Amino acid sequence: MSIAVMEVAQLNPYTKAMLNCLQQFEGCEGTPTLDDTNSQFLANMIQGRFLQYLANRICRNYDITGKDLEKRLTMSLTRILSDKFFAVFREKVKEKPEIVYILAKKITEHEISCRNDSTRLDVFFRNISQKYFKYQNFKIIMRWIDTNPEIERIVFLSKVQKRIKDSSLLKALMYIVQNDKDGITPSVFNRYLNKNKLDRLKSIVKNGDWQIEALFVQQQNAKLINWRNYMNSI
Repeated sequence: MSIAVMEVAQLNPYTKAMLNCLQQFEGCEGTPTLDDTNSQFLANMIQGRFLQYLANRICRNYDITGKDLEKRLTMSLTRILSDKFFAVFREKVKEKPEIVYILAKKITEHEISCRNDSTRLDVFFRNISQKYFKYQNFKIIMRWIDTNPEIERIVFLSKVQKRIKDSSLLKALMYIVQNDKDGITPSVFNRYLNKNKLDRLKSIVKNGDWQIEALFVQQQNAKLINWRNYMNSI
């Protein structure tokens, strides 16, 4: 198998689908005019690839290895990004339809050459976000995603599943975190988890003292909660 064929075989499914679509335009000079079917297909694949990149980045940053949690993370990101982050991209496509061809070509060429270099991918998708999605401060986007209660829950559950062996404690933690809409309890429990104070963690969960701490943390993080609400409203 040639190196070029091996590189294509190792591409993720979204990029490979883009590459297959682009092959019909080989030999075309300039940017071809796409029909609605190809245009919509490439737009969907671009959004899917960007979403997959973000999911992989979070898994890498927080050492999330469980397939179930990774799948749940992708589904959460789809809900979080669809109506806001990708809405800007869809508007750009309406204004300039050829952008999907340009982007698909850039993504496939870059990924074939970078060979899963995570640092280069970070720079590449940050630049894509700034130039084509018009989000100039990528750090704010990542902070918005990382501090989303759904994402924080997944990161926390990944951590406790690796650290907690007591099934009743694990079940209780998962129940509490799942029903915490403001995303406060991971901060409470992480105080004990990170210091390996598992007996104390079990105690505050069993006697309900975690609720007192959660109220205190909620007051401390009022600005963060207001910022989250603001970001979700725009």
